[in-house]
Amino acid sequence: MSSQSTKPKQQKGKSSSDSGLMGLAEFLGKIAWIVLLIEAIIFVILAIYYLVVLAAVSAAAAEAGVYSYIAADLAFYTIYGWFYLIGAILAVIFAIAFVRPRFSKKWADKDYDYLLNDVIKIGSVRIPLFLIIGIILEIFLAWWGGLIILVPLLILIFAGPKEYKWKEE
Repeated sequence: MSSQSTKPKQQKGKSSSDSGLMGLAEFLGKIAWIVLLIEAIIFVILAIYYLVVLAAVSAAAAEAGVYSYIAADLAFYTIYGWFYLIGAILAVIFAIAFVRPRFSKKWADKDYDYLLNDVIKIGSVRIPLFLIIGIILEIFLAWWGGLIILVPLLILIFAGPKEYKWKEE
């Protein structure tokens, strides 16, 4: 048997792809609030579309005497219209009150310390506030509203220039 020497693992340095990821994260972070406002406009248009079309279909169905046959479908799609409207309101509130001042401006300033330390502490676990906000937006907006927050934040946490500490010491 030949003796093999084992070498300790070398620390992995930051590669050029990491800086490319950070460039993408910075760009997405800067425009996140604008994307949310665009999504809010799209959701308002969809809400108006659903509610106006359903009102017309409802009137036509009542005129034709078949309203009772499609009432459940109309109620279902009316709820869709109201959910789009609620999503638009949430998108505007989050974009102006939270994302622009506490996320996009910090990305523009490259204030990574703030982004990594804006956390909610549960016991000794530190959860980034915008991780929670991104998940909430993804649930209620169901398009790119949450992703525009989550993608840059996850890049910063896992491939950023500073190490994120999940536990309080």
